[in-house]
Amino acid sequence: MSRNYELDSLKSREQDAFQRKQAAFQRYKEARDRASDVHDEMESAWQERSSAREEMNHEYEEMQRNSEHYREVWDEYSHIRDDNNSRIESLKWEADREHQEMISCFDQASSEYEYGDKSMAPVYSQEGHEHKERRDELNAEISELAREVREARQNAEWRAPKTDSSAFHRAKEAFERAKSRHESIQAEFKRAKAERDRLKAEFDSLHEEHLRLKEEFQRKLEEIKSASKRERDRTLDKANISWSERSTAKIVKKADGTVQIYHGGIGDGDGYGHGHTVLDQFGNKTYDRDAFEAHGSQNCIDSSLRNGTYRGTFDGRPAVIKVSDSGNSDQIQIFYGGKGSPDGPGHNHVNYVNGKLQFWREHGETLYQDDKKNQINNL
Repeated sequence: MSRNYELDSLKSREQDAFQRKQAAFQRYKEARDRASDVHDEMESAWQERSSAREEMNHEYEEMQRNSEHYREVWDEYSHIRDDNNSRIESLKWEADREHQEMISCFDQASSEYEYGDKSMAPVYSQEGHEHKERRDELNAEISELAREVREARQNAEWRAPKTDSSAFHRAKEAFERAKSRHESIQAEFKRAKAERDRLKAEFDSLHEEHLRLKEEFQRKLEEIKSASKRERDRTLDKANISWSERSTAKIVKKADGTVQIYHGGIGDGDGYGHGHTVLDQFGNKTYDRDAFEAHGSQNCIDSSLRNGTYRGTFDGRPAVIKVSDSGNSDQIQIFYGGKGSPDGPGHNHVNYVNGKLQFWREHGETLYQDDKKNQINNL
């Protein structure tokens, strides 16, 4: 198949897209790894923050146990706080679930309206509003419980005597530091995650571009292959190459527009014992030798040849062919392989008389020589 510059351009663009995609993937991978590392650091900071909060709570409770009166006051507060907080946690979980169900229903309603069964959209919308009402009720109850906790704490602080709070304040300061560190790393993680997502989108875009160019290249390649096969079939049809020899036949196009077809050789079309067919620039067959048949002008096909000098090919090589008749004898002399031109210095020479080989010299060695006295020319 001859070189196709459009195909080469498509391949070059595909390879360039592939390289850009690979570079984008490497950037995305590095950003993903950075985000993962920061996430792990954030999780560690959260554990430190949680531990500091627990320590702070412990010191706070320890501080409150300094007096019997404090214990009585804060036991009462703790009972309210723990009961309410337990209930609040349960309600929060239920409220979060109702919120997610609300979002899901509204999304489903929107999806049904846009792409599905529009009659179902109001059903999902109504269900979403029901979940919203339930969520709001739960949040109101949470607010009320939280208010009760706040009021109980305010009452306890008012009733409790002052105690040594230095340990608690130290624990609180440690918690604030842990909290600040966690929030700082959390912000860094959000930035790393945004960068990761941006590079992932860039990679996805380049990946799609590469796939598109790859498919475009494959389509063009198949188109060229099909066209090449059709041209090959037309050439083999013109040359009347048999089906048994077509798969291995070798076609060579020359600069002068002639086409050389080698067929029927052992192993390959141009292998040992191959046949040789030549088409001129107009598609006319000018030479036809079957596999394992003898070389020679008897294989030339040109009934229009008369006395004169012609340009052609012999055994696949450029040749000068001289045709003449001498009395009752028809003579064809073939010159090839000479320096500068087929009949130049050091040329090879084949001579036929009345269709019979009389002389053949190649590379200075006489390969065949008929009876000297009957030979017309032995150049």
